Amino acid sequence: MNRIRLYIMIILTAGMLLHTACNDDDAPTHRSLEMVPVPAGDFTMGDEFGNGEVSEKPLRTVSLTAFMISKHEITQEIYQEVVGQNPSRHVASDHPVESVTWFDALEFCNLLSEKHGYRKCYADIDGNPTVDPSADGYRLPTEAEWEYACKAGTSSAYYTGNSKADLGRAGWYSGNADGTTHRVGLLEPNAFGLFDMHGNVFEWCWDWHSHDYYGRGENVDPFGPDSGTERVCRGGSYFVFEYGHRSSFRSMLKPRIPSRDIGLRVVRRPS
Repeated sequence: MNRIRLYIMIILTAGMLLHTACNDDDAPTHRSLEMVPVPAGDFTMGDEFGNGEVSEKPLRTVSLTAFMISKHEITQEIYQEVVGQNPSRHVASDHPVESVTWFDALEFCNLLSEKHGYRKCYADIDGNPTVDPSADGYRLPTEAEWEYACKAGTSSAYYTGNSKADLGRAGWYSGNADGTTHRVGLLEPNAFGLFDMHGNVFEWCWDWHSHDYYGRGENVDPFGPDSGTERVCRGGSYFVFEYGHRSSFRSMLKPRIPSRDIGLRVVRRPS
């Protein structure tokens, strides 16, 4: 009998050790919405190395008012709690929500504002959406806010440096993601304490995309062009190679199209 008990104890101990050794990414973790303050300031927006796209030029000095931004990409758990459904293809509660359209993102922001007792930023979402920057609710970052928050005072290709190895410390991309999203917050944050600004999923911004917008001289709290056909998304994703994860890289998509590698992050005025 004692020998049988010993065998059982050995088996149970081995099971506990195996569980402990499992990939940390497999263990779901509840993450409530955390907002990080970003101070007002000026920064150089655009391609600082001369190897970027035409739309990333010319370099421009942009001045921004202080704002708050979510520490992590919005998770599937938070999106489900607010909207009541989860559209994601890579289903896991603590992974970023994806497969949301730009319009879905606006609706999420308004519902989240209502949930927290703030004034909604968006009106006429189903028609011709408008934004009220003076409202205290949640909204998508502008393209300038997003890049400023991502760079966090750096001038390198990624906030961790210029090499693939540097990117691998900060973001899930085609070279390390194994074709899927990952739990938010696992890799190295930037100087503002923000995670996954590179990779995991692209993030919708408010702005219409325009190839020549940087040359128009709108450099104080810019909200982008007045019209267009595609909205900006930033940051790269789990199946995009390293070039598309640069802090200055601009991607775009028609706002009614969902993609399995596009999610969102939110901002709001400081309390």
